[in-house]
Amino acid sequence: MRRTRFIIELAVLALVAIGLVVLASAGTTVAERFKVGTTHFVVNQAKWLCLSVVAMVGAFFFNYRLWREKPWLALGFYAAIVVAMLAVFAFPRVNGSHRWIGFGSMRFQPGEFAKLACVIVTAAWFDFADWKTRLFWKGVVPPCLLAGVLLALAVAEPDFGTTFVIAMTFGAMLFVGGVKLLHLLVLGCSGAVAILPFLLSNANRMRRIFAWMPDAVLEKLAPYLPAADAMSDADALEANHQLNQALVAIQSGGLTGVGFNQSMQKHAYLPENHTDFIFAIGAEEWGVGFSLLVLALFTTIFVCGVSIALRAKDRLGRLLAFGVSFLIFFQSLFNMAVVSGLAPTKGIALPFLSYGGTNLLSALIAIGVLLGVARQTSLQSLREKSKMSPVFSN
Repeated sequence: MRRTRFIIELAVLALVAIGLVVLASAGTTVAERFKVGTTHFVVNQAKWLCLSVVAMVGAFFFNYRLWREKPWLALGFYAAIVVAMLAVFAFPRVNGSHRWIGFGSMRFQPGEFAKLACVIVTAAWFDFADWKTRLFWKGVVPPCLLAGVLLALAVAEPDFGTTFVIAMTFGAMLFVGGVKLLHLLVLGCSGAVAILPFLLSNANRMRRIFAWMPDAVLEKLAPYLPAADAMSDADALEANHQLNQALVAIQSGGLTGVGFNQSMQKHAYLPENHTDFIFAIGAEEWGVGFSLLVLALFTTIFVCGVSIALRAKDRLGRLLAFGVSFLIFFQSLFNMAVVSGLAPTKGIALPFLSYGGTNLLSALIAIGVLLGVARQTSLQSLREKSKMSPVFSN
């Protein structure tokens, strides 16, 4: 278990270091635009990193079994996140969404912690419900209601990226938690039906989806989707501007990259180049090797996380370890899929790399939870071995 923990720590350290290096380049042009020092974003990220490491250590030493022994802790954490997600509507919109709570120059994004809250309350409920999770109304519906509140608030902001990540993570936890496939199918269809009207009513989101679709598919759907047929080439180009510029960056990088601080797309061509699309800048400057390395590091964290989950001594530990591992891995894949054009454009941070204190803080706390499960498993194994060891006396 120590070896597994060490591998995760190395992978996270590598991702954080890579993120700071790429941010040192991508952040310079953004700093010029905001008329701040060229190292402004790197320094801010380093400050958040110090706080995040402290929080990660705290999560590491926290005994996750307290979620079971003191259920009010899990419910209290969940309630605090719900209140914070409601509080965002009291603050002005940023880029068309209510996602942040602002205090002067500081901004906090509760949605990042909503993902972690979903993992914790779902794991705690499944541990409490035990065999009842095979029952629909008594075992499956209660955690769905809890997750549904978080999903509804994320949709209302609107933040469809966070909504999708929470929904997929929750679904994965239901699957590994032993929920019947029929129940999963019912929940999946119900969720899709519930969110479809909100998706269709968001004109900007639909334009991005239509612009992302291949022409052959769009032609077949056009009779059923008048908005898609009416969208001009200029509209499609505008809707897909970020994706097109990201693909230009990746193609420019090629195999070896253009070199550190030599990116052209960061010069106001690619919006959000230091946050949601930082992966494209890294690929442009460092080439295919960067992309493969980042993917390999996230895969390593997930594989090691699943290994920790399989070796956990109780259901709560297994679900927590799997939940946070899947959360980080899926969000990273989602971000890279968006940047590379495999998914419609949607703002979603790349864990450990994207600029943003809340993203970094929540991701490192999740790693702390994962390592904490591994630590408690090792301690319990040692206690069990000590009880089994024979005692010899004269």
